[in-house]
Amino acid sequence: MMYLHKVFYADKKNFESVHKSRFDFEETLKTKLYIKPYGHEKIYQLYYVYNRETARFIDRIRQNDTILNDLQSKLPVVAQRAFLVEIISAELQSTNELEGVQSSKDKIAETTRKRVTSGHRGSERFSSMINSYFLLKDSLKAPKDLGDIRKIYDEVTAGEIKASDRPDGHYFRKGAVYVQKMNAVDGEVIHRGILGEAEIEREVLQLLGFISDERIDLLLRIAIAHYYFGYIHPFYDGNGRVSRFISSLYLVEKYNYLTAMSLARGSWIKKRDYYKAFSTTNLPQSRGEMNYFIDSFLKLLIAGQEDIIDYLNRNLDKLNRAEACIEESELETKFKRSAVLILAQNYHFDYNSGIERRELMDFFNEEISDYKGAQELEELEKSGYIKRIKSRPITYVLGDTFLQKL
Repeated sequence: MMYLHKVFYADKKNFESVHKSRFDFEETLKTKLYIKPYGHEKIYQLYYVYNRETARFIDRIRQNDTILNDLQSKLPVVAQRAFLVEIISAELQSTNELEGVQSSKDKIAETTRKRVTSGHRGSERFSSMINSYFLLKDSLKAPKDLGDIRKIYDEVTAGEIKASDRPDGHYFRKGAVYVQKMNAVDGEVIHRGILGEAEIEREVLQLLGFISDERIDLLLRIAIAHYYFGYIHPFYDGNGRVSRFISSLYLVEKYNYLTAMSLARGSWIKKRDYYKAFSTTNLPQSRGEMNYFIDSFLKLLIAGQEDIIDYLNRNLDKLNRAEACIEESELETKFKRSAVLILAQNYHFDYNSGIERRELMDFFNEEISDYKGAQELEELEKSGYIKRIKSRPITYVLGDTFLQKL
């Protein structure tokens, strides 16, 4: 099916009749969500025409979700923990880059690692956002009312919004906000968020009502709501970050956590397509048709999923190779073989960041005494299988002797 905005240029003569036939089609999904393109007077209801191509994208997301479940189940415990650091760090870095927020992935990973190790939220930059991703995985629920939206906003933007850009209304902004064309030198305005907090509140409630309608496929609801949140633009700053996080909250209700975490990753991979989907759907030539945006949204979600699938496949292959090397080695005790395998997981899934001796010993659940364990670790260190990178606390990584076998 040709998207309506393309019909406008390809067949202007029949454009209006095509639009009318699509909108009036009995099976067309009419959302009761309305937009008014910037600089135009007409108001259009958002609608979606069911079609096979979009259905294929949805099937692919479901298939990828099954693959992610399977790959995640194959991760040993240390790799699982290290991968959690990687996935959260990458997700936050992706969303920061989309929002133009300066950050270092290494610093984010360090803060995330501390959160994983200690189990407690820290005070470092991005700690609040990192904690939100842990809650997304474990307990945080999708928003049900305006207060929930504001709580999510406060949590995921903590410390990253200038005081002058904080909401000045009860929940949302009071003043006007404009969106400029991406990379435009002259600052061309392409969209204005809904005016007035009362009107914003009304439209956000409409959005929450729509996304709760379980008669509609969840992925369609999430995609449409993601667009409409951007259209409303309820905050002065941070709308994209908040919208992606809310979309992830809904995704995790039905899909694997890794699928939910694919959204910002895919949006970053397909950054130009992501922003183009918004600007194209805002055009009067689209007349509120959501097909182009939905397909673009699903494709970037697929891109995020498949990037994670590729990462997991590559690193699981490397870990299998490490395990085979350990079996072929001259390491004579179970403790030594297990310690090297634990550090191999850290090497492949957490950038060889290192593991403290205390943590290493904890993995063995008192199967070996601290004295005997320390003795065997020293022997591994002397043989070059592991290397001490810090003395206080004692921290190990894989050594050159073993790395040369990989």
